[in-house]
Amino acid sequence: MARLVIVALTIVLLGIAAGLAGALVLPKTYGARAEILYSIGQDPQSGDPLKQDRELSTQLVYLTSRAVLGPVAQKQGREFDDLAKDVSVQVLNNSEVMEVEADGATRQAALQTLQAVVTGYMTLISQPTGVSRNLHNQLADADTNTLALQQRVQQLVPAVLAGTATQASLDAVRAQVTASSDLGKALQARIDELDLTGQQGPGAQILTPPYAMPDPVFPQPLISAGIGALVGVIVAGAVVGVAARREALARV
Repeated sequence: MARLVIVALTIVLLGIAAGLAGALVLPKTYGARAEILYSIGQDPQSGDPLKQDRELSTQLVYLTSRAVLGPVAQKQGREFDDLAKDVSVQVLNNSEVMEVEADGATRQAALQTLQAVVTGYMTLISQPTGVSRNLHNQLADADTNTLALQQRVQQLVPAVLAGTATQASLDAVRAQVTASSDLGKALQARIDELDLTGQQGPGAQILTPPYAMPDPVFPQPLISAGIGALVGVIVAGAVVGVAARREALARV
């Protein structure tokens, strides 16, 4: 019996050694991480947690989409699918924080890939929505029109005093100034409302800048040793079982 125990322990130790050896021989893969805070605009009167979850899930998909990874892959001279395998994203602990990770053959390669992905995402996500662009364009037109009308009023005042223009024409332009100014205020109020509810665009910001992780993400010595030990236990169990059965049969 003691001999079988020694054999089993030897097999387990050989499995651990093989796992560690494999971890040392296999090519290493390094990782880099970053955290992005994606603040979801929420109207307190009509907040929908499910909608927020869907929006975060959409951002996870967007981060690994061709819109973000395509330009990075092209710049690195890689296929999109190849790059997509090296990039992973997840939401941390039911929060609004997204963790982004990129892998590479070296720490520098992983960090450069992650920086390019984060930069591309932040650039695209910061672009205003169609509604926002339309409102800002209307506000710019209203401000320009108000300024032009105010200048017209300044021209008409001395003309009215000189008798070359009527008071009615001056009053009409002043009314147009008021209307244009009120329109500008209404447009600004709508823009402020979009900012408040987050409808103008999500407030994404880098919470933790990209950084390289010190240890390889693959292979990991402890995990490799654990797998080797597990394989060793299975093999040892089979060997001991067969040996014990043979001894039992020999006694018979």
